[in-house]
Amino acid sequence: MTIFVAIASYRDRELVPTVLDCLAKAARPEDVRIAVCWQHLGDEDISAIRDLPQVDVQEYDARDSRGACWARDKTFQRYRGEDWLLQVDSHTRFAPDWDVRLIRMARETGAAKPVLTAYPASYEPDQEFTGAGAPAEIVVSDWTTFGVPVLGQRLIEGAGPGVPPKPALFLAAGFLFAPGSFVAEVPYDPGIYFNGEEITLALRAFTWGYDLFHPTEVLAWHYYIRQDRPRHWSDHVESDWTRYEELSRRRVLYMLHTPPTDRLGIGPVRTLEQFVAHTGCNFTRRTWTDMLAQELVLL
Repeated sequence: MTIFVAIASYRDRELVPTVLDCLAKAARPEDVRIAVCWQHLGDEDISAIRDLPQVDVQEYDARDSRGACWARDKTFQRYRGEDWLLQVDSHTRFAPDWDVRLIRMARETGAAKPVLTAYPASYEPDQEFTGAGAPAEIVVSDWTTFGVPVLGQRLIEGAGPGVPPKPALFLAAGFLFAPGSFVAEVPYDPGIYFNGEEITLALRAFTWGYDLFHPTEVLAWHYYIRQDRPRHWSDHVESDWTRYEELSRRRVLYMLHTPPTDRLGIGPVRTLEQFVAHTGCNFTRRTWTDMLAQELVLL
């Protein structure tokens, strides 16, 4: 079974370690193909991965970048019919045999179109890697002033090896494993800048018939804080990144209230109303009913 790994990287010194770790920890690296959207200013050395046969690097001047979803769309365009998709950020570490474990877990769900997703545990590049962490589920922690849920996480009770993946309400763009059909059916909207990426992607995946699950084992680690690392919005002040964000905000709100059914809209399998009922999100009132907690009570 082949796996297409999509990695968008913006001036990230962790890109090379991420790609090398991805291949080193795979049980079958020969079945893994990695597409990288490398946005840089000529100050990074990626010679260690540039000529690897499994790695497809697309190179862009960081000054021409239009944000995270723009870059993720570039990686999706390199898909070549692999069986599975794994999307991760360019500052990720992997568990041993992550590839065969993800495929096994996806099959364990029993879903026709499963998505395994989570906010990974944390690592720090300048500290010894311990592999610590616990599986978590995604919840709504707050709402933005313009009406988009802010997603957070909490630990999954009873998680551990051998425990089946837990049904999920939301997804994490930085760790998303799905059938390869996801690339064609839920292509990235390059017009979304940052806020709203994950909730709109979850909506579109759900309405295309994908069922979301959280792994009950830690399969990856993510470098979260990155205080001294360049960000797209800090680099693009003069080109007015706020204009990108404003246009993106309108697109996100459009999707959450009156979504289209075009290529970048919702799918034909389920409706917006079903997504609202499933997740407990009321986008008009900006409230969330914790459907995960209700499920625990019912069980």
